[in-house]
Amino acid sequence: MTGYRIPQRVHDDFGIFRRQHADYLAGRLDALVFKTLRVPFGIYEQRTPDTYMVRVKLTGGLITPAQLAALADLAETCANGRLHVTTRGGVQLHYVKPENFLRVVEGLHQAGLTGRGGGGNTVRNITADPYAGVAPDEAFDVTPHALAMTEKMLAQKDSYALPRKFKIAFSGSAADRGGATFSDVGFIARLQNGQRGFRVHVAGGMGAHSRLGHPFLDFLPEAEIFLLAQAIKEVFDARGNRRNKHAARLRFLVEELGAETFRALVEEKITALRPQGDWEIGLDAGFSPAPLPDIPANPAEVGTPEFLLWFSRFATPQKQSGYYALKIPLQLGDLPVAHARALAEALLAVAPHAEETLRFAGDQNLYLRNLSAPALHALYPVLRELSPLTQYPALLGDVVVCTGAATCQLGITVPRGAQLALEKKLIASRLDLDAAQGLKIHMSGCPNSCGRHEIADLGFFGKASRKDGQLYPAYNVFVGARIGDGVTRFARKAGEVAAFHLPAFVQETLALWLQEKPRHASFADWTDAGGDAAITALARRFEAVPNFDDDRNPYFDFQAREIFSLKGRGAGECSAGMYDLIEADKKALNTALKATDTPETLTQIRLFAARMLLVTRGEEARDEAEVLQAFRKQFVDSGLIAAEFAPLLEGAAQPAVRALAEAVIALYGTMDNTLKFAAEKAAEPPKPTPVAAATAGDTEIHRCKDYRGVACPMNFVKTKMDLAQMQSGQLLEILLDDGAPIENVPQSVRGEGHAVLAQTREGEAWRVRIRKK
Repeated sequence: MTGYRIPQRVHDDFGIFRRQHADYLAGRLDALVFKTLRVPFGIYEQRTPDTYMVRVKLTGGLITPAQLAALADLAETCANGRLHVTTRGGVQLHYVKPENFLRVVEGLHQAGLTGRGGGGNTVRNITADPYAGVAPDEAFDVTPHALAMTEKMLAQKDSYALPRKFKIAFSGSAADRGGATFSDVGFIARLQNGQRGFRVHVAGGMGAHSRLGHPFLDFLPEAEIFLLAQAIKEVFDARGNRRNKHAARLRFLVEELGAETFRALVEEKITALRPQGDWEIGLDAGFSPAPLPDIPANPAEVGTPEFLLWFSRFATPQKQSGYYALKIPLQLGDLPVAHARALAEALLAVAPHAEETLRFAGDQNLYLRNLSAPALHALYPVLRELSPLTQYPALLGDVVVCTGAATCQLGITVPRGAQLALEKKLIASRLDLDAAQGLKIHMSGCPNSCGRHEIADLGFFGKASRKDGQLYPAYNVFVGARIGDGVTRFARKAGEVAAFHLPAFVQETLALWLQEKPRHASFADWTDAGGDAAITALARRFEAVPNFDDDRNPYFDFQAREIFSLKGRGAGECSAGMYDLIEADKKALNTALKATDTPETLTQIRLFAARMLLVTRGEEARDEAEVLQAFRKQFVDSGLIAAEFAPLLEGAAQPAVRALAEAVIALYGTMDNTLKFAAEKAAEPPKPTPVAAATAGDTEIHRCKDYRGVACPMNFVKTKMDLAQMQSGQLLEILLDDGAPIENVPQSVRGEGHAVLAQTREGEAWRVRIRKK
């Protein structure tokens, strides 16, 4: 067997999804509630109304020819006729209509694939080195470990409702082609005294406040990888920040706790988990490639000049003598369905080990393996037609882009259009692009790093700039990343350029690099030796745009028909989860509370009130009877809601359920970012309260609270609750975010009669000192 097996839990969850999908199409289920169900199945809303993207998990990019053909069928009948390769080596189907959701998910499951965990606050697609199993420098093949981890994580209930997404990566060598050094949990294969195991990095990630992973273990036996990953996940699940998605990734938790405290918590969790079950991951169950027969070495380097040039650009000798791995560059990461089918058919016809031949990768390209010389020559005509980039230097296939504003709700610019313009510019140039082979150019449409600009030699992320009040598309420029165990560093900012000038800027940067290349071992070495200053100076030439009335072209993004604006940009769906579900029920509850008393209204009030906070306790009750039973157990019997409300949970709903609803809303107001309520925290052992140093003339700070990440008006509500518990004249210090919080909360506090003594900026936040009236 090749690939992961779908556990029963995924099929059970799909049964729930099927029922909720029917309710949604019939108008019986709120769109926001349905979002929290579809996103963990990898289904995201696109900018075009009523169209969606479906993301498919491909562990380590592994896919069989039959699965490729099945995806092509789904893309043709339910999507836009293309497979799009993601920067985690998965596949996306774009422009899927809601009525086709079930058809797509069922088709995936029939092919042995799933989108479960493809989005939302879940364990995401597990990545691995695209050369795993064939790379000469690897310690051992990490493919079985990645597949086994996928199966285990898919089967765990707690993999789908985490504080934020959770990414795992495997690399076979210190070259870290799988991205282990910048993942939430990263495993790098190594041998120690003949034993197979991994060096482990934790709490890495890119996007807002990117961080490299912390070295966590120098050697972990391979049998322990699931136990460690589950322990880290459970610590994250229990302590991660669920209220502020901008500070919810694992890296923020480790920074909050400190690396040593986090390590102690993980070790404590491992001790607790170890006796509870068998933690062996079954490395041989899902992946058992057939042995390759011995053949003569290096027989492929004969043929036409065109074949030999193609071979030199894209073929790599495997560690298995006489076999080759092959990179097929895909323009924009897209594979049309006709080409996908042609490839699947060709591999089944000429490759004896076709089931283990195909992998997609995070550079949005397709990789083949185990190809003998006759197979390479037989496949050459088919592979040449898969992408226009197969006719050009490999550099053009090493440009990675996210979809950006073309489809993504968060996108600012359109990197796909920029890439096509860049290709045209470079192909027309006289630069020796083959001499620049290996250079990585990455583009993201916003700061979130979906295009992985921070691990590029030359990276860009989209932004909106302004000239005389008129917006125009632009990019920040990053240079000089290094990747490798012990050496990974992110690229650093080197300036900004107008999007209109990006192709010319890249061309001139490459010209500079090719001049300097003989004196430097790598692009990163050149940037360290002064190349970054040269790039910064060059960027200044391409930063400005002409006046709008003189030339409007720079005010259009690539492939755009309208003047650049942020119209259509909305809230992203990557974090759809618990908090969205709570807010959906709260919104519905408030609407019902405004209606007149009817049996139907009272039933709705009771249902929404009882269901609103159940997700904070991991309850998945669906019908009214289950909801009321779970609410009684979790909130009334526990004492969080007064026992006097218990009779209201029996029989027909009574008018007194309005008071129950108000009690639930009040309880919600006391919930912290770990989903604990004030009454629960009061019952915990006391912890020392942080005390801020008072300036001269002030008395002692009696209470200090951090409300960064808490939106208006909840930050004021919490501040008001703090003041209500203090004595007149005592001092409160709070931390607020910049923007609306610092503009509104102090003003509201003054309106209540309290004195705001000081507002001091601290980095991206504000410290506010308040004296109670």
